[in-house]
Amino acid sequence: MTWIDVLCSEHRRLEEALERLAGLDTSGAPEFGEALAEARAAALEHYRREAAFLAAIRAHSQELAAKLASQHADALEAAAEALRSLDEGQKRDAGRLARRFRAIGQHNIIEEERDVFPLAAHWLAGAEGEKLSAALAPDYHQDL
Repeated sequence: MTWIDVLCSEHRRLEEALERLAGLDTSGAPEFGEALAEARAAALEHYRREAAFLAAIRAHSQELAAKLASQHADALEAAAEALRSLDEGQKRDAGRLARRFRAIGQHNIIEEERDVFPLAAHWLAGAEGEKLSAALAPDYHQDL
């Protein structure tokens, strides 16, 4: 399994969590708060794991790595603010912030898969890419 396979698989799980938010009522239904917390946790875990990828591409483009890291931070900030708003009873704000979180998260996934991964595959060919793949999927070689 390559680093692209691992990150795309994680993107699908994150997308599922983000999509659960789409149809939920923000007017106080506990399902909304639970789905929001789960999506934030999924994003946090994915972005933590994707840090290895950002470190690998930083050597080739500091600007691109910083841009992606900024998107991650913006998504997590919107999610945290949505949860805070929900806790404070500001349901309308919570809904708006959750939509922002979803939009930033989806945009980041699209940009990475459409634009960044093909470029990074060129940069990370050979040993550098194999090292990243091993770091993201440590059990991969044991499964062969």
